Amino acid sequence: MAAFGERDKGTPGVVALITDFGWRDGYVGAMKGVILGINPRCHVVDVAHEVPPHDVMAGALVLRGVHRYFPQGTVFLVVVDPGVGGRRRPLVLETGDHVFVGPDNGVFTFILKRGDVRAFHLMKRRFFLEEISPTFHGRDIFAPAAAHLTLGVRPEEMGPAIPPEELALLSVPEPVREGETVFGEVIYVDRFGNLVTNLRPEDLRAPFVIEVGGEKLLEIKASYEEGKRGEVIALWGSSGLLELSMREEPLRERRGWGPGQKVLVHLGKEGKGR
Repeated sequence: MAAFGERDKGTPGVVALITDFGWRDGYVGAMKGVILGINPRCHVVDVAHEVPPHDVMAGALVLRGVHRYFPQGTVFLVVVDPGVGGRRRPLVLETGDHVFVGPDNGVFTFILKRGDVRAFHLMKRRFFLEEISPTFHGRDIFAPAAAHLTLGVRPEEMGPAIPPEELALLSVPEPVREGETVFGEVIYVDRFGNLVTNLRPEDLRAPFVIEVGGEKLLEIKASYEEGKRGEVIALWGSSGLLELSMREEPLRERRGWGPGQKVLVHLGKEGKGR
């Protein structure tokens, strides 16, 4: 597989944006303007801008769920950056398929866990805007760097290498098995109020009973519409993780459950007749 900078420099390039900026204040537009000012042919894709403010874990999970579906050479510009202007480092990461630009605050946790990453400290000022605001590195540092990458600049030209093991990682809770019980929890809430857990297919072995908030779920549904009105259901979400949902209603609001809510899987228990 060709390294990032070895592709045809005449291609427009793709920058995929993930931020917590929302649409009201023009921050996203400013970043797009910078990118297009450097590479007018660039394809800029809005992946998500409604990440909850300062929620680095949510940004990391959005990136985890979408990056594999983008073409080789895509530059992911991820700005969920509560520490902007502070000590956290600006980064460029390179894998065999994609490049990632953003802060060293854990937002790239799931990319780093892959283990095939080269990391660089984004330091060379020739790839930044001339004036840098301490409160808007997305516009002044990250956006211009991403644009230059689409023009064929190699990541290592932007700053010194950093051992990936030195980069910030979020504390991502893993399911824990004790005897015949697997202890999982909710790690994310999507805009529909569905609850994404950290439970994977390998954590469930039939028969089982799922217990959450005192309610017991006896099976995995195939789709949202299989649930009855007002019924809490479990199903495998598009991320490959177990989701808890309620048909056409926001489960988050109906039950008040959110990140950190415990979800237990009792293995070897038959749900029928309970």
